[in-house]
Amino acid sequence: MKKIFAAMVAIALVLFTVSVYAESGNQEITVNVGDQAAFFLVKVAEAKGFFEEEFAKDNIKIHTEIFAKMGPAIIEAMSTGDVDLSIVGVFPVVNANNAGNKIIILASGNYTEDGFRLVVGPEATITSVEELNGLKIGVPFGTAEHQITLQLLEKHGLTADQVELINLQQADALTALLGKEIDAALFNSGTLSAAENAGAKTIATNKEVGLIVNPVIGKKEFVEANPEITSRFLKVLDKTAKWIDENEDETVKIAAEINGTDEESIRVSLLSRGRTISIDDEYLRGPVESTLNFVLAQGLIENLAYDDIVDTSYFLNAGIQ
Repeated sequence: MKKIFAAMVAIALVLFTVSVYAESGNQEITVNVGDQAAFFLVKVAEAKGFFEEEFAKDNIKIHTEIFAKMGPAIIEAMSTGDVDLSIVGVFPVVNANNAGNKIIILASGNYTEDGFRLVVGPEATITSVEELNGLKIGVPFGTAEHQITLQLLEKHGLTADQVELINLQQADALTALLGKEIDAALFNSGTLSAAENAGAKTIATNKEVGLIVNPVIGKKEFVEANPEITSRFLKVLDKTAKWIDENEDETVKIAAEINGTDEESIRVSLLSRGRTISIDDEYLRGPVESTLNFVLAQGLIENLAYDDIVDTSYFLNAGIQ
């Protein structure tokens, strides 16, 4: 009886997936995509009409929204069904799944070798991570920045209990750092550029802890019901990543206009990361397992394995070369 029931459920899911297209008729399908100010793939794909070119013929609309509070806010919106697809850090995805939210990593998206930097204020005499013992560090909790900070502390013989971590978004952390309300902060992209221009000094980078990846993710319920849309979304992002590599100046102009930010800061942000839609071990398994191993060793999550949160089938079905 259980086998019969399981088979019926499987058939129902297949029929539902097909009916997304077959029964919609002229009804528009909206796919909600969460974005972050410092990222480029979604913005450029929308601005250049790549989403429209891929999906409009099937009456599918890609609706994008920028989340100022980054990964954790996107994950929260995804858990409530307000976001279907996005690009975020591995750390918030792991936390979300540990909390019972079913969110799937589909492929790599952004990556950086040393774009995240732990900095101290212009007048600080601190020159090493070890000297942060007992001091205040500003970092947005539940993000890649949070993970990197914890990893850097561990690498230099400190625990989270030996410092005071303050939950601050990057812009607020920069204000606090320059105002001497905190002693250090972890920055990347435009905020890092602003910090360095103000005289902040780098004492460590993520190069010490390995490649940091922001994978493409999807709400499990959505991607399983819409496998074709999901694969086509990855295909558009792959096209966009290749276009960005060949059109740096135009990419900077597009993102600066959308974000309302100066082009110099945008260029720094663009160059601090690479972009590749890939399932190669270097860009996916390695960084994901590194995060999993770290948070498990820290006792921050219960048992969670790579295959529990990664599904590469949508990438494979996209036919990306």
